[in-house]
Parts: sequence; structure tokens; C-alpha cells
Amino acid sequence: MKILLIGEFSGLHLNLKAGLQALGHEVTIAAYMDGFKKIPIDITLGGLYKGFTGKIEKFIKPLYYLNSLKGFDVIQLINANYFWHKFNYDRFIVNRLIDNNGKSFLLAAGCDSFFWKYGRDRLKYAPFNDNLLYDYKSSNVNYERKSWLQWNTDLVDKVDGVIPIMYEYQQAYRHCHNIKPCIALPVDVDTIPYLENTVKDKLVVFHGLNRYGYKGTRFVEEAFKTLNARYPDKLELIIDGNMPLSEYLELMSRSNVVIDQLWSHSNGMNGVYALAMGKVVLGGAEQESLQMLGVKTSPVINLTPDANSIVVAIEVLLAQVDQFPVLGFHSRKFAEQIHGHITVAQQYINAWNCSGVEKNSE
Repeated sequence: MKILLIGEFSGLHLNLKAGLQALGHEVTIAAYMDGFKKIPIDITLGGLYKGFTGKIEKFIKPLYYLNSLKGFDVIQLINANYFWHKFNYDRFIVNRLIDNNGKSFLLAAGCDSFFWKYGRDRLKYAPFNDNLLYDYKSSNVNYERKSWLQWNTDLVDKVDGVIPIMYEYQQAYRHCHNIKPCIALPVDVDTIPYLENTVKDKLVVFHGLNRYGYKGTRFVEEAFKTLNARYPDKLELIIDGNMPLSEYLELMSRSNVVIDQLWSHSNGMNGVYALAMGKVVLGGAEQESLQMLGVKTSPVINLTPDANSIVVAIEVLLAQVDQFPVLGFHSRKFAEQIHGHITVAQQYINAWNCSGVEKNSE
């Protein structure tokens, strides 16, 4: 098949592309540059410039490429609110993409209007308040606007299917008539090196800095303060990030333990990369999330949004440092079996193939 992946967050489409190509499909990623992460894409829709010039670029480039982005068997949009919303720009761009190609799918991934409206009511805990306070520094966000919600609703009705990437987003879209089974996040295990997880002088614990409020970094800071005071000679505690993905993964590779997200019921891309490396991962592993992926157990140590859950988990791990090679091996195997790029890519192919009637594409 000829496949167009529109948009990129944290390497999700990059890793999916690798799996699809391994299965013999032709894949193109068209996306804005994902900020400081510098994730490789095929067609750059904007993000090379900042300020006013950058805004003009993000407006013009998708229009420039629009006529060439046709004739694909499948297109997949990473997020309902990916394109500029003013003046119905997003509606024009996405409708043209859908009309000029075969089947179309929307990922339930990341923040969008459905997540902000329905996730608030359906999740037992979620990042909304901290996201507003620390990241947006505002009492409201555009996702909550009526016009944004209407576009999200219209888009769901227009696409052939909605594919959630984890439990949280499945909950936000669960009322939709065309929602598909949740598909795990993919990671290209062939390009992520696995090294035995051995603790040397200190247990190295790493938390990636990106969206302070959304990820629950304040809880990590509080926990690290407590842990530093209790175990100054046993722990090396690192909070760092906001760097290109390649540099970020290099930093992660030097750790024994990776702390992912505190507000999440599920493991994010950060945690999936860490599993593939053979790290011990702390983050989202609620039972309802595991059930959504069809697994009974996970090597991820579940955290709740509070500092004490981190402190308790690290103290338990300090007593098990001799077990880290085994724990790391289990992490890698889980990544291969559940998140392996080829396995996940085949699940996407299955979802696309069983949806709707294929349109004629030029």
C-alpha cells in the first residue's frame, strides 16, 4: 500500500513508518518539524523558522504541497487539532487530503478537544489542571473552544476510523461510532540498542523534561529532593530534556531507571523507548490501560500523581540492584512483543483494511 502519515509527535509515526516499510509498504511522513526534537520527516510542512516568518511558513507550505499529497491508499492524521484552526484553514486542508486519497484515519493521540472535554469526566486522574497552570499559564485553552470541538466532531464523522494509541484517548473517544481497538505505541527495536542493565557505583534515575505540568515533573522534583536527602551516596538523580531526540536517547541510555509520566494511566513514547533499551520504567501501568492493550502484566512500575509513589518505588529498587539485568531483560522483551514496530504496523494494516469501502484514488 501507499501510505501518508500526517503529523509527528515524539517519533510515533517515525517508528510506525519503519514497521510499515519492513512489511513492504511505501510510506511518506508529512509534518511540521516537532520543535527541538528534530525528528526526521519526509515532507516538511513548516517549523524551520520562528516568529512571524514561521507562522507564514506553516500557513503556506501545507497549501503548496496539497496537490501533490494525493493518490495514497491510506492517510492517517496524528491529531484532530494538528493544523492552524483560524478561518477554517484546518478544515480546508484536511478535507482536501481526505477527498484526494483512499481511506482516512484519525489517531486519538495527544491533546485535542475530545480529550479536554471528555477525558476530564472519564479519567480518575488527568493532567489538565497542571497543564493549564504550569505549561499554558492560563485558565483555559483553545481546545475548549466551541469551534475547535465542532471541528473535532466533524472530523471524526468524516474519517473511516479513529485509532486510539492508549487508554486515556480511548476513553475520550469511546462514544464514537467508528472507534477502532487501541493499538500500542510502536518502537523500532532494530535501531534501539539493548545493553544489560547493570548498576555500578550509583543507581542512575532519569526523568525527561518536556511539558513540566503535563508530565507531572513537580512530583519528580519533590521525590528527588527526598531521595537525595536519604540516599546521597546511592543515587544519581537526573532531570533533563528539551533537546533533539537523538541526544535525548543518548542521555537516557546512560540511566538504569527512567521515570515517564505521572498523570498518565499508560506508558508514553518516552517509556517505550526506555523499555526497548532495557531500562526499568516507572510510569503509567494502570490495569485498565493494560487491559486495553490486551496484556495482563507489564514490567512498568505504576506511578500515581504524587511524589510518594516515586519514593516508594525507588526505595524498593535500591534493595534489588542485583536484579537489574533480569529486570532490564524483561523490559526489552515486553518492548519487542507488545511495541515492536513490525507487530504494531501489522495491527495498523489490519485496522485500515477492515474499515469502510475503499475510494478510488488518482
